Amino acid sequence: MNTTINIVASGLMIFFAVPKLLAKPQSVAGFEQFEKAIYLNADFFRIFTGVSELALAILLLAFIFTKNNTFGKLGYSFLLITMVTALGLEFFARPEPKMLLVLIAIFLALASIYRLKTIFNTQTS
Repeated sequence: MNTTINIVASGLMIFFAVPKLLAKPQSVAGFEQFEKAIYLNADFFRIFTGVSELALAILLLAFIFTKNNTFGKLGYSFLLITMVTALGLEFFARPEPKMLLVLIAIFLALASIYRLKTIFNTQTS
């Protein structure tokens, strides 16, 4: 189950990073909504977010292949922070939250908490 969570989490981060980095119209439009609410340049924020998500996916992939708990702790901590931020943006910066994105963010936040707990528990055992 842990391996499945690792693969799904890294896959979702790649899935969400690519459209941002390729400036797909739907991604550009979403970040233009954020720009109006948080007064941060939409292109900068979109690229920053895409690079962050890609880096996060790389950390999780490194964890999958190396089984190095440091990669897991960093990756899942970063994922939890990213998902909490994403939820904040959905509810406070977007005119109307996209419920599918909210559900995905909640799932990934809960998966992060679970994986962090399991990683820390395997270290103390």
